[in-house]
Amino acid sequence: FMSTRVLKIAQGIEKNRVNSLGYETRKNLLNEINAANADPSVKAIVIAGSDHSSAFSAGADITEFNASGEFQRPSLHDLIETLEAVEKPTVAAIKGVALGGGLELALACKYRVADPRAKVGLPEVHLGIIPGAGGTQRLPRVSSVKFALDTITSGRMIKAKEALDNNVLDGVAPDGQSVEDFASSFALSAADNSPQDLADRNLSTRTVSGDASGNDAMCDAAKEKLPQPHMGGEAVHGAVDAIKASYESGKSFEECIETEMSIFMDLLANSAQGRARRHAFFAERVATGLARGAPKPSSPLPNKVGVIGAGTMGAGIATCFLRAGYDVTLVDVNAEGLARGEKIVKANLSQDVKRGRATQERADKNLSMMTPSTTLTSLSGVDLVVEAVFENMDLKKKIFKELDGIVGEHTILCTNTSTLDIDEIGGVVKDSSRTMGMHFFSPANVMKLVENVQSKHTSDQTISDVTAHTKKIGKIGVLVGNCDGFVGNRMVAPYTGEAAFCVEEGAGVGDVDAAIVDLGCAIGPFTMGDIAGNDIGYLIRQEKGWADGGAPAGLRYTDIPDNIVKDLGRIGQKAGKGWYDYDPEIGKGRVPMHSEEVEKWLEAQRGEGVLFEDKDLVERSLFPLVNEGFKILEEGICARPEHIDIIYIYGYGWPVWRGGPMYWADKEVGLEHVLKTTERYYEKYGGSDWWQPSQLLVDLVKEGKSVYKWADDKSKNQSKL
Repeated sequence: FMSTRVLKIAQGIEKNRVNSLGYETRKNLLNEINAANADPSVKAIVIAGSDHSSAFSAGADITEFNASGEFQRPSLHDLIETLEAVEKPTVAAIKGVALGGGLELALACKYRVADPRAKVGLPEVHLGIIPGAGGTQRLPRVSSVKFALDTITSGRMIKAKEALDNNVLDGVAPDGQSVEDFASSFALSAADNSPQDLADRNLSTRTVSGDASGNDAMCDAAKEKLPQPHMGGEAVHGAVDAIKASYESGKSFEECIETEMSIFMDLLANSAQGRARRHAFFAERVATGLARGAPKPSSPLPNKVGVIGAGTMGAGIATCFLRAGYDVTLVDVNAEGLARGEKIVKANLSQDVKRGRATQERADKNLSMMTPSTTLTSLSGVDLVVEAVFENMDLKKKIFKELDGIVGEHTILCTNTSTLDIDEIGGVVKDSSRTMGMHFFSPANVMKLVENVQSKHTSDQTISDVTAHTKKIGKIGVLVGNCDGFVGNRMVAPYTGEAAFCVEEGAGVGDVDAAIVDLGCAIGPFTMGDIAGNDIGYLIRQEKGWADGGAPAGLRYTDIPDNIVKDLGRIGQKAGKGWYDYDPEIGKGRVPMHSEEVEKWLEAQRGEGVLFEDKDLVERSLFPLVNEGFKILEEGICARPEHIDIIYIYGYGWPVWRGGPMYWADKEVGLEHVLKTTERYYEKYGGSDWWQPSQLLVDLVKEGKSVYKWADDKSKNQSKL
């Protein structure tokens, strides 16, 4: 009796939830392939994902990556070479995802089929490396150099239809048939092919389509568009070089693989960008997970949400929940404001369709799940409320008090405040354990970050449920403690404040921003101020009594950020003028341009200035931010430095290839230099709290310890309690 044998990746290894190709999984699969190949009753072989996972394989186990590049044998290369050498039909049955090494494994099969909802990709560049098990060589051979360049340098996931259209797949299972059954039928029909036909299916025997000069032109054009190597582009440029080897004249497939491996190993061993990217990969998992021993989220997770406030922020938050399939009641007591909010939500969902992120049918269904209302009583049946009215403590407390008499006893009440005391807001309800902050970043429907703010009242169950909701709506939720500005905005204050002092002392606005952008950040502090609105900070300083000459004696204070609003009315992009000029005809009024008015006004304000080196501007602006980060850790506002890194990568445009501000200070700059510089400026500017060195920073330098090692040690000690 002749049959198809289905071999399942990581079958029986329950802890391997995504079928990653670690040593144990590779060893077992290799043995199974050899056994099936040697069994004369097996006519064809199907490679599929395990029963306990929704994935085919998410790729290599990156915890095995180290600078030596030594992998326990059998390596992924050993596994792939063995699979490709099988003379019987081999079919990859792809469900869920086949990413990185998972797709490279599939490319070693003679055929590939997939579930219609499956996605494939080679995302290694996001980890600062390139595909290292034949991906840069087999993908151009099965498809084209153009498709390989796009897929590998972007690291994007490819839907099944696109993969089929580009020859990466040979078939897609029809609706109603499992991909394993479809693959088994496919394999049996392929068994009738001649040995030569089957051998010709091996991608290592194929040549790359197109002429070398045309392919060279595509590779050169790709390099022009990609970030330069010194600006985070080491891995993507390495990927292009590896793809170029795939069509190089006179090169055997084995030599092409050697070129790929050489580039892979060089990046793995020597790229600081790669180390930072891999740090960020793991940091995201640390920062967005639940603490050890935390209760499991409610199951099933409730899906009725109320959003209060239909302004830009509230409408953006409502959009996020609608996209994720929640029933959303959007409340604004002002009927005109509510109508504007509905229009914003509709426009957001329409943009999803235009950008190919949703079908029109899906967008219409999402919109149909929104109920607009002008009364809080309409929220009586919801499970979660996110309040997003403007920043006024009395108003927020009034809303929470009213909600306490309307919603059910298990409803979670969240505020989107970015500046106000969560303890005080949540303290007005009878059961304040159900209250916390959900600080969405603006625009909420675009930005990935949410600071989930724990108050002194918040229960562990509330934290678990809000964390689960945050994940469900596709956000990066980081748990932080309650303090002025929480984490992100608290650290921004000394950053923008010191940047203003640099300008007061003679630096150009554009020079400060350029120094920060040259470091790799998306924007500098003055562009950020123009986007957020310079009037916001001025109003906060007015409320504190500092603006207009009211700063306390001894406080180091510059009134330049106040006066640019008060005297010149330059409040930012929304007015067409801030630290920069903006032209509505250029980039929709969002492109910052040098302002002669600001330059002359600054010259009159400050008189003779001093010249700054870029290095000084970076340290003057960013060391206070980093120092504040250490104080946040010292106070327990954040559990680990990874939380801060992820907040800045996703919320403030910090370059992922520099790992986050704490990683940059610890691994790139060096804590000793940070401390010495901070101490020098504290001696010079004694009235500035942000230059007073964090005691944690002082202690770490004294002990010669990394902040990440400090966090590990603290976690171990707590686990022993």
